[in-house]
Order: sequence, then C-alpha cells, then structure tokens
Amino acid sequence: MGFFILRLGEKVIKLQITTMMVIIETVKTRNELKKFIDFPSNLYEGNPFFTPYIFEDELSNLNPKKNPASSYCDFKLFLAKKDGKIVGRVAAIINRFSNEKYHEKRVRFNRIDFIDNQEVFDALIGAVSQYGKEHGMTQMAGPLGYSDQDKEGLLTFGFEEKNMFVTFYTAPYYVDHFQRYGFQIDATWKEYQIKVPKSIPPILDKISQRVMERNHLHVVRIKSKKYRYLAPYIKQIFQLMNKTYDHLYGYVPVKEDLMEMLVKQYIPLVNLDYIQLICDANDTLVAFGLMIPSPVDALKRSKGHLFPFGFINFFKQLKHSKVLDMLLIAVEPSLKNSGVLALVFTEAIRNAIKNGIEHAETGPELENNQHVQSLWKNFDSRHHKTRSAFVKDIQ
Repeated sequence: MGFFILRLGEKVIKLQITTMMVIIETVKTRNELKKFIDFPSNLYEGNPFFTPYIFEDELSNLNPKKNPASSYCDFKLFLAKKDGKIVGRVAAIINRFSNEKYHEKRVRFNRIDFIDNQEVFDALIGAVSQYGKEHGMTQMAGPLGYSDQDKEGLLTFGFEEKNMFVTFYTAPYYVDHFQRYGFQIDATWKEYQIKVPKSIPPILDKISQRVMERNHLHVVRIKSKKYRYLAPYIKQIFQLMNKTYDHLYGYVPVKEDLMEMLVKQYIPLVNLDYIQLICDANDTLVAFGLMIPSPVDALKRSKGHLFPFGFINFFKQLKHSKVLDMLLIAVEPSLKNSGVLALVFTEAIRNAIKNGIEHAETGPELENNQHVQSLWKNFDSRHHKTRSAFVKDIQ
C-alpha cells in the first residue's frame, strides 16, 4: 500500500492509495516557484509541439506581491513529488470577482501539468479540492486563470500542432484523466490557422472602405513604442475589452493596475505594424487588434528564459518570424455588425503581406463565436486546435 501526503500550510493530510508515495507541497520560496515554472519544460523535453511560457513574466504572474489580480484572487501553488522528484504541479485560484459576478462558488485550477499517472493526477486535484473546501467552494473549474488574459483551456484536439506562447500545450493523456475523474466540459474554444493571401480579398477591402465612410472612422497609426505615444489609447483599449468581452465565458474585467502590468509585458513584443486602432470622428477608440510575430521557436530554444542570453534569439525572431499570432481583438458592441471587424483584419493583413508573413494563428475563440469565425471563410484556413475548460462538483 502507499500514500499521498497533502501539506496545506501547517496541516498535513495523509491519504492511503494503492501504488506509490506522492507528496503534495505548497510552493513557498522563490526557488520552489522557479521549479514550478520550469516543470513543463522538463516534462515536455524533446516534444516538438510544446512551447514554454516566458519565464520572467511567470515570476511576476505567480507572485501575489507583484500580480495586481491578487487584490481579488486568492491563489496557492502546489508541487507533486515522488521520491524527491517533481512529477506534477497545479495552481488553485479563487477568483472572488468572478464568483460574485456569476453567483458561483468555484475554485479555479490552472497550470496543471503531470506525468501520466493516476495517483499523481488525483493528488493534484485533491489539493485543489481541499483548498476549495477550506474557502467554502462547491465546484472546481479549469484550466482557468486569474483573469481572461491568463492562459486557459485544456487541449483536446491538435496535439501535433505547436501551441502559441499565450496558450497551454497539454498531452492527450490529460483528457483521459479528467474524464476518468468525472469532470465535464464547461466551455470549448477553437483555434484556426489562416494562410496569408497574396493580396487583400476584394470583399474585405470593399467592406472596410464602406464601414469607414458610413461611420466616419479612421485608422490611427502609432509612430513609436514609447509609452507617450501609446498612453492615450491604453486605457481605452482595456475599457473596450471589458465592454466587448463582458458576456463571454468566465470573463473578469481588467482593472487599471492589472492593465499596467499587462502593458509592461506586451510592449516589448509589439510590432507597430500589427497594432490596429480604429477611432471615430471624436478620436474615441471603437475597435482594436493586437497581433505579434510568433516567438515560439526562440522560446523553445531557451526553455522560456529570456536571460541571460535567450532574449537575443527571442527579439531576432520577432523581427523575422513568418507566423503571426493574433492575440486580442475588440469592437464597440454597437458596431458589432457594421463590418468594423473586417476593417481591423484588413489593416493587419495588409502589413502581413508587406512583411512576408506566411500564416496567422488565432487565439482561442469560443466555439459559438460565429461573428469572428465567419471571417475565416474568406481565407484559406483550417481549424487545427480545440481546447476546453472542465468543471466538477467538490465532493
């Protein structure tokens, strides 16, 4: 017989299982946090489809003292160990803002990675469940993060496709363990790969011109990544996101302090050709798009670490990548069906053609988001990945 031991602060829970000794420990030190972040890179060593996170960003994202989301989120990080070796990890998050908005009592789990072993998975989920119980939660749901700008969703299709650096890669056996444990799918997202055409599709060009004339819109082109050039639009961008995304699954509005953190993480990655800002006659932002040349190959080589030397290849790839990652897009709801979305993509495609981009990758799109997905019928595109969030009542 064997056991797994669950340590939550000073509390130690010893549960009997049948095959091995699994110990669950809370991440407390900076060194343990580094091991937590690096575990997926070790787990997927040699896997050509896995892309690591940016290590330095994760150090801030997972530190309550540095992540402004900690003002409305409680979260704890757990490592699973066997014979002194790390064999799994998970983050348990209680998003009070989300629970109040949706009238739920959910503990979210995120950044869940583990070897293909039933006892390891059960121990990790047991830690999430216990943490939830201690805070009065009645359900577990995930992978979901501290905000909608965090990575979310478990890969369920497209295991032989590279993940974007803003999404998770997870092996097929993850799905088996979630299903075995009794989790049910709560939401599903689709991702598309879009071949960049040699010229703008005439229908999109026509729609773009018409929507600009009818609504007295104009395209704002930023001249520099210096903060003073972006500052007039940053707050408007996040306000528009909050307004546009408010009805989407699990969305939590982005507050100003979190806006600042996200801006600091994304500005170094930005290519000004791929910031689309659409304003009305009063210079009020009504639509925007943010895309970046994909850095995944450079991140794979450095295992996600930009320092001491990983940043060299990282920023080199940002200049020469042939793949465009489509990160964010938002349209003023009153203009949703006006064709403004086509205008955003037309501007991006125009620059993608100019810069020799071969194809673009969409971020996860809720499967019922027909408004966005209808655009891809004008392109040579393929649905190449699907991911889902799962939910289960806490017993």
